[in-house]
Amino acid sequence: MYTSYIGRRFLTLWNERTGHDLSARQFFDEQLHPVFFAHDKYLQWVPNSPFAQKVAQKDLVPGITAAEVQLEKLHRNVRELAPDASFVIGFPAAGTTGTTSGQVSGVGPQVAAEDMYCSWIGGALGVGVSGGLTLLIDQDEVLWTLYEGWANYRALLGQRDGLKGNQIDTWNGRWLTHVFDPDFNPRQPLAHFNFDEALDTKDGSSALRTQAWVKVLFALATTYKHRITAYVYSLAQTNRTIGFVPLELGAVEDMHQLSQQLFQLSPEIRDWQKVTSLYETHYGFARACQLGSIGLAAIEPAKLQDYLPGNDKKINLKTDADRLQFDIYQLWILTMLNNQELYNAADRLAATLHEFARRNDHRDSGRGKKNLDRQAESVFVKSRPAFIERLADMLDEAGSSAATFRDTFDEAVRQVMLMPVDNFPLFIILVRFRYIARQSSDAAVPA
Repeated sequence: MYTSYIGRRFLTLWNERTGHDLSARQFFDEQLHPVFFAHDKYLQWVPNSPFAQKVAQKDLVPGITAAEVQLEKLHRNVRELAPDASFVIGFPAAGTTGTTSGQVSGVGPQVAAEDMYCSWIGGALGVGVSGGLTLLIDQDEVLWTLYEGWANYRALLGQRDGLKGNQIDTWNGRWLTHVFDPDFNPRQPLAHFNFDEALDTKDGSSALRTQAWVKVLFALATTYKHRITAYVYSLAQTNRTIGFVPLELGAVEDMHQLSQQLFQLSPEIRDWQKVTSLYETHYGFARACQLGSIGLAAIEPAKLQDYLPGNDKKINLKTDADRLQFDIYQLWILTMLNNQELYNAADRLAATLHEFARRNDHRDSGRGKKNLDRQAESVFVKSRPAFIERLADMLDEAGSSAATFRDTFDEAVRQVMLMPVDNFPLFIILVRFRYIARQSSDAAVPA
């Protein structure tokens, strides 16, 4: 029951930083319940819990609110009942037939009352991401940041009519990326909060959109430059557990650093906040977790595979947004290759192919020029043998001018034969991108 562990971890941290010595029940009564459940709109919805059940009229007595009746019922359940999902966050449902019952033992687990309350604290610190999954992250600054966000979510619900409650996990994902942004101002915590992007509004009501998982990853990488581990799960109609997943934040930082050094790309690629705001991934989060860790491979940019050999989608560089996306693709590939020599070889090969395709421009036009373009582009193939064969064919076609291209082609063949097989498609797509960049530069020069 990892929610209890995280809850206890945070309670220890909170007591240390505030100078208090509260028990888990005291923290729940004095800190969590007043913010989460003592209002018309809750911050969190726990199905079948006392807070999800309407208080009967006969239970309401003068001087006692409905919220107090619900709270007392929770305490009574903790004292008297065997633990289940209705009052212990992350536990299976009572019985053996419910969709969230899981593999329930007939022996019955022994769970201390303090751990039950800790589960509520830990459950309130889950970071919801796209794909319907939640992360628990065992890092002090993450936990403290999320805790500080509770009051801001409560304030936001009070300020914005029609805003849906019960979205604490979703809020946590939004809040974490907001606070870890370099522009965050702790004196004005909701300044620069992007409501247009964060809220889905319709017919006068609105709800928080779940934050893209890659943006949470980028946000964490602003603070942590090493591997951290997240516990990934979902508590819904059917509970789902992914388990412990390493987040390779050092690799994300490598990508950031490389973006500041690649002067061959457009200057916009060095605007890291803009890059991360536009970044979309090929994999959903559940599929990314199946890779074993969340690193560079997991954040492959969306639609990059459209440009792989065999797909060969046309590259459009008409707008600034097109060019930045084009550079994001190249940045990811270069970080994956992690080899400056490979980049140089790809760039030189692209330049040589461009020279090959333009070598007779002063004499030929029309069909002859298109044939040269097609021959240069014929090297963008799936396999190494076919790649080498295409280069050899080009040297034969070049005839007396073959010496102009031979050294670069030989270098490309040497690099291709030395690289891991998995790197070959990345190398080829990088060559294609560098080739297209040169074509685009030529087209931009006035005649």
